[in-house]
Amino acid sequence: MEQLPQHIIYLLSKSKLEGLRDDEKLQLDLWRSETDANKGLCDLIDNKVQMQADLDGIARYDWEESFALFEQDYLNTSYIKPFYKRMLSYGIAAALIGLLVLFFIHNLSDTVYQETPDKDIQPAQMTGVVRLGDGHSISMVPGDTLLSFASPGKNKAARVGNLFAVTPKGGKMTMVLPDGTKVWMNAKTQLDYYEVDSMREVRLVGEAYFEVAKKHLPWGGEVPKLKPFVVQAGKINISVLGTHFYVKSTKNLEDFRTTLYEGKVRVRQGDRQIILLPGEESYIKLGQIERRIIDLDVRNALKDGYFVFNSETLGVIMDELASWYNVDVVYLDNKIKSEKFEAMLSRDSSLKDIINVLESTGKIKFKFKGKTIYVDKTT
Repeated sequence: MEQLPQHIIYLLSKSKLEGLRDDEKLQLDLWRSETDANKGLCDLIDNKVQMQADLDGIARYDWEESFALFEQDYLNTSYIKPFYKRMLSYGIAAALIGLLVLFFIHNLSDTVYQETPDKDIQPAQMTGVVRLGDGHSISMVPGDTLLSFASPGKNKAARVGNLFAVTPKGGKMTMVLPDGTKVWMNAKTQLDYYEVDSMREVRLVGEAYFEVAKKHLPWGGEVPKLKPFVVQAGKINISVLGTHFYVKSTKNLEDFRTTLYEGKVRVRQGDRQIILLPGEESYIKLGQIERRIIDLDVRNALKDGYFVFNSETLGVIMDELASWYNVDVVYLDNKIKSEKFEAMLSRDSSLKDIINVLESTGKIKFKFKGKTIYVDKTT
């Protein structure tokens, strides 16, 4: 691999420390777009969790010569000299991060890839933590099948209906909330449950399937009224008028959907609201909630233990696999992320089996190093 331009190292470093100006982003984008290798390298750096370095290497950097070469190749603008002065004054932090990046890039040239994933990469296990209202925590470990907080004899914090649950990457959890509602939580999911006399509320980031228990208000006269069950997903409010439904809500609502199996749910975003019937799903399009008819078998896959990819893009599929198998994904060609695939596979399948199915399409190929998957197009 050719030596990485030191000015590019600086831009990569600054992007991690404090962000780039528009002109700096343009410079980095120009370099990134030159080759697939440059694109893949940026993805590798973004996905790397830890890098090691030697601070003595900072003395070897000839910033002036490197920047002059970069200016000659890429730029001819009047802001170069003041920008260069700011670069020199950026300080030891940028130099350190830059060296970390350089060290990582140097090691890439010696990378030995595997043709198959490690045998110890397992599907998601029953792992997660529930923190109760009194501060106590209960952990779910592999071998457990269900955590229940609905029994009257459970501890006081559970009875008053206040808990926070989280599943890690490579984890999953099935539990019964204090009101009797059963929840299947996917990997990388956070659920905050709170109950008072007038309502039940869940704040969700991630993916979960709910079977909501009917519960009546302590008042209501001759006709008892059901206690509302509300799911808050970012700025979207889901009022449950039925019992069985699915919600996926990532941070900042990049991916949001609510699917109804039984009864009704009302999905509200600001002044706009949609009533869903069984077999319908709400989703975000151009920043607004919309409705569509879907195949319930696809969304029920989480509860029933399947991956069902119905004309899903590779980017969506690999995000799901990364969470479920606790791996990192790097694209050596970003264009491949938009390719679409169809498959139905058990969530208990080995990662190798999943990869074999995707590779059998002839569209993509995979390489492995530890717990990192490198994705590329076929030649």
